[in-house]
Amino acid sequence: MVPVRRTGPPVRTTASISGIQMIDQPRAAELAREAFDQWEAGHHEQSRLLYEAAIPLADPQHWGLSAYHGEYACVLNELGKHDQATVQLKKSLAAELTQGNAEGAPAVLIARYFLAEQLLRHGAPELALEALTPSTSSAPNHWLTRVVEAHVLFALNRRCEAKVAAALAISNAPTPAKGEELKLNLGQVLSAPDE
Repeated sequence: MVPVRRTGPPVRTTASISGIQMIDQPRAAELAREAFDQWEAGHHEQSRLLYEAAIPLADPQHWGLSAYHGEYACVLNELGKHDQATVQLKKSLAAELTQGNAEGAPAVLIARYFLAEQLLRHGAPELALEALTPSTSSAPNHWLTRVVEAHVLFALNRRCEAKVAAALAISNAPTPAKGEELKLNLGQVLSAPDE
């Protein structure tokens, strides 16, 4: 087998605390695409290895970095590595903020949603609420934030507040069909007796 020399834009280097970090965004994107394909095919271990190769090569300012971390978190969850997945979701959020996205921006709302959902699913509703607070402050009527907030508050046995959040999620749904879907999603919260 003859090694193939890759062509493309020059590789950029940046200094890091631990030495020299090579940035090769085209290669990072290629590896991340392969990782995503492996994940979709159910080859989670192969996907994990590809994401682990892709992320260190990514340009910290590249718009796709947050997605790489989020996708990698999904793979880690599939492998039962939930703590590591949570770390990746925190990095996904950090990437959005570092790249200049403001609190309340759609990308940040989505990153906070997935982090809060992960924390809730793995028994840390207090941390989930903490992760959501900047979104509920900066985008108080966004349905996505309010739906996960309702579930978090319900898990904390703060039922009245959970119902208020659920009502906000439904009333701010982007379409009537989404509102109906949210009513089903939030059925347990809405039907629970008050505290």
